[in-house]
Amino acid sequence: MIIDIMSFYLPPHSVDRSSFKMTLILGYTVFLLIMNDLLPSTANGTPLIGIYFSVCLALMTISLLETVLITCVLHHNSMKYREVPHWVQVLVMRFIARLICYSFPEDPLPSQSTSSQQTSTNGETRIDPDERCPNLFLDGQCPAEFSSNPNLTRLIHLIKVFRFTRNFLASVLELVEMNTYLSILRKEDHLQNQWCHVGYILDFLLFRIYLLIITGYALVIICMWCIWMNQ
Repeated sequence: MIIDIMSFYLPPHSVDRSSFKMTLILGYTVFLLIMNDLLPSTANGTPLIGIYFSVCLALMTISLLETVLITCVLHHNSMKYREVPHWVQVLVMRFIARLICYSFPEDPLPSQSTSSQQTSTNGETRIDPDERCPNLFLDGQCPAEFSSNPNLTRLIHLIKVFRFTRNFLASVLELVEMNTYLSILRKEDHLQNQWCHVGYILDFLLFRIYLLIITGYALVIICMWCIWMNQ
């Protein structure tokens, strides 16, 4: 039972805890088969040690079911990226979290985004639109007949402005797509963190209830043993 209690300190988001508990139950079942051959058979009733072993097996099975439930909450719901229901947020993330004194970790993302915005604002440099767009001619020089004609010069300038506008709009569209993709990733990460908090809170709550049940069971066994010794 002590090993089963210590198994709750394994990370609940991995399958090591469930596999460890199943191995523990298997070993305990083999131990019960050995003890069944060693204990003398009585026709009057079930001995006290048999009841003790049976209740211990039932408690270990309940502990395994709790681990399966927490693993389902952490993996199945977080992989679908569904919204946490409102009643779960109120009941689990507010009431039960305060009841078991669960502390939510601080999110470092807002400070990082603020610092990145400050650096981008402070390090911003202005570039002349004529320098960002490529030259109309390959050699970078306008012929003499073009430079002497103001209409052609104005046309060249309009072509440069059109090229700059086209490149600018393409850059804006790329930034919008990147922002949309990052927003989707941020939302999925937020939903996954919420389900992880729900799983951790339920794990802490069920672990404390399990400790209370084992403590009460140990007190009952001690009281029965004391009564049997006094008789």
